[in-house]
Amino acid sequence: MKTISALRFLVLAALLLPAAAAAHSHNTFEQELDVPDALHLDVSTGSGSIDIVIGPAGSVSIFGKVKVNRRGLFRRGGDADEIIQLVVENPPIELIGDTLVIGDFKDNSIGRRVSVSYTIVVPPDTEIKAKSGSGSIEVNDIAAAVEVRAGSGRLRLANIGGPVTAKAGSGSIRAEGVAGAFKASTGSGSIVMSQTAPGDVKASTGSGGMELTGIVGALKASAGSGRIRVDGHQEGDWIIDAGSGSVRIRLPADAAFTLDAETGSGGIDIDHPLTIEGKVSKRHLRGDVRGGGHLLRVDTGSGGVRIE
Repeated sequence: MKTISALRFLVLAALLLPAAAAAHSHNTFEQELDVPDALHLDVSTGSGSIDIVIGPAGSVSIFGKVKVNRRGLFRRGGDADEIIQLVVENPPIELIGDTLVIGDFKDNSIGRRVSVSYTIVVPPDTEIKAKSGSGSIEVNDIAAAVEVRAGSGRLRLANIGGPVTAKAGSGSIRAEGVAGAFKASTGSGSIVMSQTAPGDVKASTGSGGMELTGIVGALKASAGSGRIRVDGHQEGDWIIDAGSGSVRIRLPADAAFTLDAETGSGGIDIDHPLTIEGKVSKRHLRGDVRGGGHLLRVDTGSGGVRIE
């Protein structure tokens, strides 16, 4: 009996798989374009994910998956299929000079009814601007400036050879290998960043931890709640503010800076030789390290401060 059951399963699978594949493919599209060497990509989606990876110079490949947003439409399934077919046959892709625009529906009534997820293969030197109302965005191995925004959804970037701007209404931000300036904010979610080339850093989160490594530049970091971990070289003032959460900073052994550290509750520890200005206080330290230099300002409402 087991042999017969297994055989019946294989026969049914063989009959059903082609139909399943056909049902899957009716809501997808693919398009390839020849593009100029210096390309700007501007891609947006109301809801859906965006994945951007590199490919050969001079061409772009775009893969899209379309879904109908049924909430509030009160439409039959047939209408949904018609909408999907409209998008698949006429995807919102337009090359204007050196700018490739994806996701700009000329008919807003269609744009409001669909969710499109994109996978885009672009040349390495493409400047990226990507926006999702709700959905994750991932960008890898781009050698130019990148700007990503999501109303809700995580942002993931790796090996970016230019400045980065990342903003999420809610969702974590991770950017590894940023060669340049970094600016990031999220209403709720953690921020993790590693820098491989100099540039000023500005990062803020309403709630969530923060870890910023390899910084060479000025820094402004703030977290409403959550711990902050930072290391690098000061090439400008560092201003760090944690509403509630500990702060840990790692600087070179020969670093010279001016410290102003304060905590509402918690101690302040420093491994560098500090010449103190004013009164000695457990919760507020001000003074110069190795003759002073750029300002290192640390403030936390609750939590300890450690400077290594």
